[in-house]
Amino acid sequence: MNELLLRVETLCAEVDSTILLGAGAGMVVVGLFLWLGGARYGTIVIAMLGAAVGAMIGLLVSQKAGLGPFLCMAVGAVILSILSIAARNGLVIVLATVIFALLAATVYTSYVLDRQPAEEATTRSAAPGSSFAASSEPKFVYQSFSSMDPNSRQAYIDNLGGSKEDFQSRLKVMLADLWRALGPYRWYLLGAILIGGVGGFLLIWFIKNVVLPLCYSVVGTTAALLGAQVLLLGLGAHVVNDLAPRPWIVPTAFGSMTLIGWVRQVLAGRKRRAGAEEAPKDAKHE
Repeated sequence: MNELLLRVETLCAEVDSTILLGAGAGMVVVGLFLWLGGARYGTIVIAMLGAAVGAMIGLLVSQKAGLGPFLCMAVGAVILSILSIAARNGLVIVLATVIFALLAATVYTSYVLDRQPAEEATTRSAAPGSSFAASSEPKFVYQSFSSMDPNSRQAYIDNLGGSKEDFQSRLKVMLADLWRALGPYRWYLLGAILIGGVGGFLLIWFIKNVVLPLCYSVVGTTAALLGAQVLLLGLGAHVVNDLAPRPWIVPTAFGSMTLIGWVRQVLAGRKRRAGAEEAPKDAKHE
């Protein structure tokens, strides 16, 4: 997990601090909302998600058709929001499938990246004066971000073609480097995504009241922690880099927050259902 977060930190380090502060604060607020109350306000969450997707589609349409962007975004947000609410049950299943697939991909990718530096150390050889390490296996090149300081990471991305002025180019370079870093493990990653997606689909189908709060807790925890990282980066604190000597802290925080949010939402849901069942009984007695 630390390798992935270091890549996020490197990707965002060149972004303007004002943008980082705003984006980080927004992610933290949304993350805390989903972490502790996502299941209760599921319809609102689905509507907001539909509105966000609709706004992005509207923006793309405005660029292609030469129409006003704000009007297209507003129309797209309204239409997708209404459709999302109408198809809420189906969307919940789809979102749960996607969330479990992404969770499986993230866990497996973190496992591969975090364990490779130790396991591959005996098979690597680096050129004199270079921080780039290559495996003896052909066509398998991997660079551990945890073995570099922040300046070396930035230089590494710059050397790969990432422009400091263009966030999109840096993102493409980072994703390409991440895909290359997975090397021969790519097919296992795709298998993990498939297993996670199928597992999420089956679980949400049979035990929706338990799995749905877990999905909200996972997404909320992820957004809150990433938002906190971005927010602190905007303040000039490279927190993930500072925590590198203690790599267990971030996974422990993620797991603990996910568990707390999940249990809280499950208990709150049961309490609401119990109250709803008692209300008709009280009405009959009256």
